[in-house]
Amino acid sequence: MALLAESLVEEWLNRDGFFTIRGVKHGVGEMDLLAIRQENGTRIVGWHVEVQVSFRPVGYVAKLTDDLIGDSGRSPTSAKERTAEEIDVCAREWARSKFQARKKARVRDKLWPGVVWEYHFVYGVLRDPRELDSRVATWQRWSLTTSPTTKT
Repeated sequence: MALLAESLVEEWLNRDGFFTIRGVKHGVGEMDLLAIRQENGTRIVGWHVEVQVSFRPVGYVAKLTDDLIGDSGRSPTSAKERTAEEIDVCAREWARSKFQARKKARVRDKLWPGVVWEYHFVYGVLRDPRELDSRVATWQRWSLTTSPTTKT
């Protein structure tokens, strides 16, 4: 499903005038899509897009942090019910690691120096919508099952 969802998002970006690169590697990690386009004839806009689509999700988008795992015996991908605080902590860390990690910033700057990046998350259905709480990060989000919404 991941490849299909990324292809669909890439097609939409291309039709909207973006040049895209999919699967940009940085060490063992990967950025799903990087997209740029020129606006108003001068300004270059950059989008870093992460795609995670499931229509029957079993687990959470964000893994448990090391601090939350502690001695609990849970695995990072545990689907066990989480508290609101755990969801908030994990979602913040997920957003930081997906969009704002230094390695990723260096790769983006190497590809397109001086571009100010916007962060976008495309998803299908979430196990727990609280993972997208407005406290998590500033990003644009699109669900493949609903209309676009903005997180600020």
